[in-house]
Amino acid sequence: MSDSLLTLILDQAFGILALICTVVSMQLKKKRPLMIAQTMSEAFIVAQYFVTNAMTGSYLSIVGFVRNLVLTRYDKKRAPLWILLALYTIMTALTALSWKGPLSILPFVGSLIYAWSLWYGQVKWIRVGNFVGNSPYLVYTALTGNYVLFAMTLFEVISALVGFIRLDLLGKPQKRRRQNR
Repeated sequence: MSDSLLTLILDQAFGILALICTVVSMQLKKKRPLMIAQTMSEAFIVAQYFVTNAMTGSYLSIVGFVRNLVLTRYDKKRAPLWILLALYTIMTALTALSWKGPLSILPFVGSLIYAWSLWYGQVKWIRVGNFVGNSPYLVYTALTGNYVLFAMTLFEVISALVGFIRLDLLGKPQKRRRQNR
Protein backbone atom coordinates (compact mmCIF):
# COMPACT_ATOMS: atom_id res chain seq x y z
CA MET A 1 0.00 0.00 0.00
CA SER A 2 1.43 3.37 -0.97
CA ASP A 3 1.95 6.15 1.57
CA SER A 4 -0.52 8.44 -0.21
CA LEU A 5 -3.24 5.76 -0.14
CA LEU A 6 -2.60 5.06 3.55
CA THR A 7 -2.72 8.81 4.26
CA LEU A 8 -6.03 9.11 2.40
CA ILE A 9 -7.55 6.14 4.26
CA LEU A 10 -6.41 7.41 7.67
CA ASP A 11 -7.54 10.96 6.84
CA GLN A 12 -11.03 9.77 5.92
CA ALA A 13 -11.26 7.31 8.84
CA PHE A 14 -10.31 9.97 11.42
CA GLY A 15 -12.72 12.40 9.78
CA ILE A 16 -15.59 9.92 9.91
CA LEU A 17 -14.87 9.07 13.55
CA ALA A 18 -14.77 12.79 14.42
CA LEU A 19 -18.07 13.33 12.63
CA ILE A 20 -19.76 10.41 14.41
CA CYS A 21 -18.60 11.67 17.82
CA THR A 22 -19.77 15.21 17.09
CA VAL A 23 -23.16 14.21 15.68
CA VAL A 24 -23.79 11.88 18.62
CA SER A 25 -22.69 14.54 21.12
CA MET A 26 -25.32 17.01 19.90
CA GLN A 27 -28.04 14.46 20.67
CA LEU A 28 -27.01 13.89 24.30
CA LYS A 29 -28.97 15.41 27.16
CA LYS A 30 -26.26 15.75 29.80
CA LYS A 31 -23.19 17.96 29.69
CA ARG A 32 -20.52 15.47 30.78
CA PRO A 33 -21.23 12.80 28.12
CA LEU A 34 -21.62 15.59 25.52
CA MET A 35 -18.23 17.04 26.47
CA ILE A 36 -16.56 13.61 26.43
CA ALA A 37 -17.89 12.94 22.91
CA GLN A 38 -16.77 16.43 21.81
CA THR A 39 -13.31 15.80 23.27
CA MET A 40 -13.05 12.49 21.40
CA SER A 41 -14.07 14.29 18.22
CA GLU A 42 -11.33 16.90 18.72
CA ALA A 43 -8.78 14.11 19.24
CA PHE A 44 -9.78 12.54 15.91
CA ILE A 45 -9.62 15.94 14.21
CA VAL A 46 -6.09 16.48 15.59
CA ALA A 47 -5.12 13.07 14.21
CA GLN A 48 -6.75 13.87 10.87
CA TYR A 49 -4.84 17.15 10.49
CA PHE A 50 -1.61 15.55 11.68
CA VAL A 51 -1.86 12.69 9.13
CA THR A 52 -2.33 15.21 6.31
CA ASN A 53 0.45 17.45 7.67
CA ALA A 54 -1.97 20.38 8.12
CA MET A 55 -0.14 21.72 11.14
CA THR A 56 -2.07 24.96 11.68
CA GLY A 57 -5.34 23.03 11.78
CA SER A 58 -3.70 20.52 14.07
CA TYR A 59 -2.52 23.25 16.47
CA LEU A 60 -5.96 24.88 16.63
CA SER A 61 -7.56 21.49 17.19
CA ILE A 62 -5.10 20.74 19.98
CA VAL A 63 -6.31 23.96 21.63
CA GLY A 64 -9.89 22.72 21.13
CA PHE A 65 -8.98 19.36 22.64
CA VAL A 66 -7.35 20.98 25.69
CA ARG A 67 -10.29 23.43 25.95
CA ASN A 68 -12.71 20.51 26.09
CA LEU A 69 -10.61 18.61 28.64
CA VAL A 70 -10.45 21.66 30.91
CA LEU A 71 -14.13 22.58 30.55
CA THR A 72 -15.28 18.97 31.08
CA ARG A 73 -13.95 19.28 34.64
CA TYR A 74 -16.61 21.93 35.27
CA ASP A 75 -19.60 19.64 34.89
CA LYS A 76 -21.83 21.16 37.56
CA LYS A 77 -20.61 24.76 37.55
CA ARG A 78 -19.21 27.32 35.16
CA ALA A 79 -15.47 27.50 34.69
CA PRO A 80 -13.74 30.66 35.94
CA LEU A 81 -13.78 33.58 33.51
CA TRP A 82 -9.97 33.59 33.30
CA ILE A 83 -10.13 30.22 31.50
CA LEU A 84 -12.34 31.67 28.76
CA LEU A 85 -10.09 34.73 28.49
CA ALA A 86 -6.98 32.50 28.25
CA LEU A 87 -8.66 30.47 25.48
CA TYR A 88 -9.58 33.65 23.63
CA THR A 89 -5.98 34.90 23.94
CA ILE A 90 -4.55 31.64 22.59
CA MET A 91 -7.05 31.54 19.71
CA THR A 92 -6.29 35.17 18.85
CA ALA A 93 -2.54 34.48 18.82
CA LEU A 94 -2.92 31.37 16.66
CA THR A 95 -5.18 33.23 14.24
CA ALA A 96 -2.65 36.06 13.99
CA LEU A 97 0.18 33.59 13.39
CA SER A 98 -1.73 31.72 10.69
CA TRP A 99 -3.38 34.80 9.12
CA LYS A 100 -4.24 34.29 5.43
CA GLY A 101 -6.31 37.44 4.95
CA PRO A 102 -9.84 38.52 5.93
CA LEU A 103 -11.16 35.00 5.30
CA SER A 104 -9.28 33.91 8.45
CA ILE A 105 -11.81 35.86 10.51
CA LEU A 106 -14.55 33.30 9.81
CA PRO A 107 -13.06 30.32 11.69
CA PHE A 108 -11.76 32.68 14.38
CA VAL A 109 -15.24 34.09 15.08
CA GLY A 110 -16.76 30.60 14.95
CA SER A 111 -14.18 29.37 17.46
CA LEU A 112 -14.87 32.29 19.81
CA ILE A 113 -18.61 31.65 19.75
CA TYR A 114 -18.26 27.93 20.37
CA ALA A 115 -15.68 28.43 23.15
CA TRP A 116 -18.10 30.83 24.88
CA SER A 117 -20.95 28.29 24.68
CA LEU A 118 -18.75 25.55 26.17
CA TRP A 119 -17.57 27.91 28.90
CA TYR A 120 -21.15 29.02 29.66
CA GLY A 121 -21.86 25.36 30.19
CA GLN A 122 -25.57 24.80 29.68
CA VAL A 123 -26.17 21.96 27.21
CA LYS A 124 -28.81 23.98 25.37
CA TRP A 125 -26.30 26.80 24.76
CA ILE A 126 -23.60 24.34 23.74
CA ARG A 127 -25.92 23.13 20.96
CA VAL A 128 -26.74 26.73 19.98
CA GLY A 129 -23.04 27.61 20.08
CA ASN A 130 -22.24 24.64 17.89
CA PHE A 131 -24.88 25.67 15.37
CA VAL A 132 -23.98 29.37 15.34
CA GLY A 133 -20.22 28.87 15.75
CA ASN A 134 -19.98 26.37 12.92
CA SER A 135 -21.95 28.52 10.49
CA PRO A 136 -18.87 30.69 9.70
CA TYR A 137 -16.93 27.45 9.16
CA LEU A 138 -19.48 26.46 6.53
CA VAL A 139 -18.78 29.64 4.62
CA TYR A 140 -15.02 29.27 5.15
CA THR A 141 -14.89 25.65 3.94
CA ALA A 142 -17.04 26.47 0.90
CA LEU A 143 -14.92 29.48 -0.07
CA THR A 144 -11.67 27.57 0.41
CA GLY A 145 -12.93 24.61 -1.61
CA ASN A 146 -12.71 22.09 1.23
CA TYR A 147 -15.94 20.34 0.31
CA VAL A 148 -15.40 17.23 2.44
CA LEU A 149 -14.99 19.38 5.54
CA PHE A 150 -17.95 21.48 4.37
CA ALA A 151 -20.12 18.33 4.27
CA MET A 152 -18.89 17.23 7.70
CA THR A 153 -19.53 20.67 9.19
CA LEU A 154 -22.98 20.75 7.59
CA PHE A 155 -23.84 17.43 9.28
CA GLU A 156 -22.60 18.86 12.56
CA VAL A 157 -24.70 22.03 12.20
CA ILE A 158 -27.78 19.99 11.27
CA SER A 159 -27.22 17.65 14.22
CA ALA A 160 -26.91 20.62 16.60
CA LEU A 161 -30.12 22.12 15.22
CA VAL A 162 -31.99 18.80 15.43
CA GLY A 163 -30.71 18.24 18.98
CA PHE A 164 -31.77 21.76 19.99
CA ILE A 165 -35.26 21.32 18.53
CA ARG A 166 -35.72 17.75 19.80
CA LEU A 167 -34.25 18.14 23.29
CA ASP A 168 -34.48 21.83 24.14
CA LEU A 169 -37.61 23.06 22.38
CA LEU A 170 -39.84 20.01 22.12
CA GLY A 171 -38.45 18.04 25.08
CA LYS A 172 -39.20 20.60 27.77
CA PRO A 173 -42.94 21.17 27.13
CA GLN A 174 -43.55 17.42 27.25
CA LYS A 175 -41.85 17.28 30.62
CA ARG A 176 -44.07 20.07 31.94
CA ARG A 177 -47.21 18.36 30.62
CA ARG A 178 -46.30 15.15 32.47
CA GLN A 179 -45.67 17.06 35.69
CA ASN A 180 -49.06 18.81 35.46
CA ARG A 181 -50.95 15.51 35.29
